[in-house]
Amino acid sequence: MAAPKLSIVLPTYNRAAILGRAITSALAQTERDIELIVVDDGSTDGTEEFVHTISDARLRYLRYSPNRGGNHARNRGIEAAGARIVSFLDSDDELLPQKATVVLDFFTKHPEIDGLLDSHVLLRDDAQMGPRERKNPDDLDPASFRRGIFQGTLSKPTPAISARKKALLDIGMFDERLRRRQDLDLLARLSRNHACASISTVLWRKHWVEGAISAERGSFVEAMLAICDRHPEYVERPDFRIGLERDVVRHFAELAAGFHIPLICRDIARLRRDGRIRMPPLRLWRRGARIFWRALVGPREG
Repeated sequence: MAAPKLSIVLPTYNRAAILGRAITSALAQTERDIELIVVDDGSTDGTEEFVHTISDARLRYLRYSPNRGGNHARNRGIEAAGARIVSFLDSDDELLPQKATVVLDFFTKHPEIDGLLDSHVLLRDDAQMGPRERKNPDDLDPASFRRGIFQGTLSKPTPAISARKKALLDIGMFDERLRRRQDLDLLARLSRNHACASISTVLWRKHWVEGAISAERGSFVEAMLAICDRHPEYVERPDFRIGLERDVVRHFAELAAGFHIPLICRDIARLRRDGRIRMPPLRLWRRGARIFWRALVGPREG
């Protein structure tokens, strides 16, 4: 049996109630020569039974137990991928029908590129917020890409990432110790020795759902300190450091919007103890006020 052209890796944990939308979108690609690898990270809500009700030879189901986190599941999916190109999808999001076609066409036209960030539209399922496009530039310059991921000018949630499987294996795939910012860490390692690019084409929809992994705030400081350990340029280079300071401002603004005062005090104390990440300058806190207001009425995204 010939290998598929594209492998789509979908990690999931206790999301049976909404998983169908993501699976349907992946299997509805206009490019039919794909495989969808659903990696169940120890679900106990009937996910396995639900997936087995779907009859499609392109759907593969892998189950691991006990629960070890989304990055462990993504890595098992990468290892199992039969295609040379791998894309990612989260259980609360959905792909647009042309995703596989556009991604495969890009990598065919640009054999020198190993990693790609596409664009998406952000939706809030309770209808409190209209659709918001998150468009990245059409940019083939690897140096510009690396600046963009550190400075925060590129939108980089994990489902926006596609890459050659060999490149992902070369860098050790996702860091399974991270629960947040795995997208930044992966792209920082990938772009160090592999050419990466971004495109403005909107290829998927991100649904903001209460309780999603991307909404977790408690592990922010640990994740940022871990990334500073792995990528010291994030702290040392002034042009990269501005992105770090913006992330800190956004984190505290969102905590404030949720009235998480104990978490604010805890995280400020942790940053002070570590000493590497100083509190951002006053000018950035004006931006924090805008983030605070948006956080009251809508979601954040990576």
